[in-house]
Amino acid sequence: MVSDNGRLDSPVRLVVIDVDGCLTPGEAQPWNFEALSYVAQLNREARHNPQMPAITLCTGRQEPYVEVLMQAIDAHLPAIYENGGGLYFPQEYRFAENPLITPEMREALSGVKAALRREIVETGRGYFQPGKEVSLTLYPTNHTTVRELYRVAIEVLTAHQVHYTAQASVSCVDILPQGVDKGSGVKWLSDETGIPLAQIGGIGDSTSDLKFLRLVGHSAAPANATDEVKAAVDYVSLYEDGDGVVDILRRWDGQYNGQKNSTDG
Repeated sequence: MVSDNGRLDSPVRLVVIDVDGCLTPGEAQPWNFEALSYVAQLNREARHNPQMPAITLCTGRQEPYVEVLMQAIDAHLPAIYENGGGLYFPQEYRFAENPLITPEMREALSGVKAALRREIVETGRGYFQPGKEVSLTLYPTNHTTVRELYRVAIEVLTAHQVHYTAQASVSCVDILPQGVDKGSGVKWLSDETGIPLAQIGGIGDSTSDLKFLRLVGHSAAPANATDEVKAAVDYVSLYEDGDGVVDILRRWDGQYNGQKNSTDG
């Protein structure tokens, strides 16, 4: 947490960053290569300097996209994909599915997807994001809204009485196994790395990110974050998406190292 004098009470050893709206501007938008390069440099330094925070991802994106971005930021600690549905371990090139997901839940997801296809895709109201393994993501077409897709998704899940939940973000609706979200994903990541939640920093922009932003010891958001997220985090950058992420990382590093140097002196 941040103390009254604006300095960090404990170091940030690991930073988890949402992708769309934070590290990148969002779906189908060009990457901010300067921001990616800055994060990659931090990760290279973190390998040899324990005072530098390592950077990884906490996103609803599917594993192949996460793998590519992890290469772009030269990350070495595990990343959370599909909103906590899995962890990607880059050093081992290993993929772990959340142990909360049972074979019965996987089978039930097939029925839910078929029903959503009938109600949403075939009626022209939305479409699935491809590549998801343990969850579903629906995007609206010009004929409807995220709110409408969320309403239909809730109706379908209620009718099927399955152990899945729906959550709406800025641009889409996610269908997730019960108990699986970005918050449970960050707890899992903390257990795997041995880094306490108090020493993890989180950067997010959407309501779904609050699941992990409220758990970690340090939280921040770029300028394009929703009002609800801005009200919940410790710091809001003046800059949007990738530029905001760079600003936040520099702030956290400067606050802690400045405090440490002052104490050492």
